[in-house]
This record gives sequence, structure tokens and C-alpha cells, in this order.
Amino acid sequence: SFNHFQNCKLIFHKITKLFISFFVFISFLQFIIVDYFYYTITLDLKTIFLRKYIYYNMAIKITDDCINCGACEPECPNNAIYEEDQPWKYTDGTGLTGNITLPNGNLVNADNENTDGGFVEDFYFIATDKCTECRGFHDEPQCAAVCPVDCCVPDEDNSETEDQLLAKKDWMHL
Repeated sequence: SFNHFQNCKLIFHKITKLFISFFVFISFLQFIIVDYFYYTITLDLKTIFLRKYIYYNMAIKITDDCINCGACEPECPNNAIYEEDQPWKYTDGTGLTGNITLPNGNLVNADNENTDGGFVEDFYFIATDKCTECRGFHDEPQCAAVCPVDCCVPDEDNSETEDQLLAKKDWMHL
């Protein structure tokens, strides 16, 4: 009888430990899941707010994954996308002509051909001085929306606020 009582006590103790371990694990798992979704939602909302009001937006660039299909070129409202090896002008598709002062303060001739600001020799490129991420025209960059290989990505080296992008759009399309 005493042995039977000890065995029942031992079994009860093991079952209790098992239940406690199970509930601790479930609580931990619940913490991870809730924590993940909380931070995901918080980060998404924070990113939206910061991108709109504080963070800089970025011009778009075309990576070397480009297959030269040309789908992006006609979609650009600023005529900022060019075929490889093709010099670009500020006058292409904009209202700019002659000597102009750029938003950064530099003085250039809009009719001159440029081989800087995104120019590449192997695939399509975006003239960063003309890219506004389609702000003022569309809700998203159209080049990225139509690209079949997703090679139109934000250019971390060229960032501007939303207000700057809209001002650039207004400046180019007076």
C-alpha cells in the first residue's frame, strides 16, 4: 500500500511536470507569435509613416538582372528610362529647355547629352536626376510595376523626400 502510494505520487508528479512544461512551452510560443505579429504590424505602420513624412524616398535604379525587354521605358512619365549606351537629356519628355538650374543648385544646359546619373552600357538605365518614383502621376513606380524580372529597385545612393520628388516633377513639367 505504501509502495502503491509512492508510485501514484511519482506518476502524479511526472504528469504535473509534463503539464507545466507543456503550458510553459505554449505560453512561450504564444509570446513569440504575438510578439512577431505586434512588431510586424508596428514596423509596417512605422515604415509607412516614416516613408511618407520623415524618411527619404529613393530614385529607382535598374539592376544588372535587366533582360532589356523595354517594358519599362514607355511607362515612365518623366522619360527617365533609356536604352543601354544611349545618352539622355533633360529635355526628353519634359518642359525643360536651354540653361536650367537643377534642384540641387547646379547650372546645366537641358539640351546637352548626359552620360552620367545612371548611364550604363549593358542594360536599360534610369537617369536619377529625372526619376520621381512616378510621384504626382501614379501610386507606385511604373517601371517596377511592369518589370517582368523585378530589376527596378530603390537606389539607396539617391534619396529625396516626397516633397522634393513632387517639386522635381513640377519643375520638369511646367
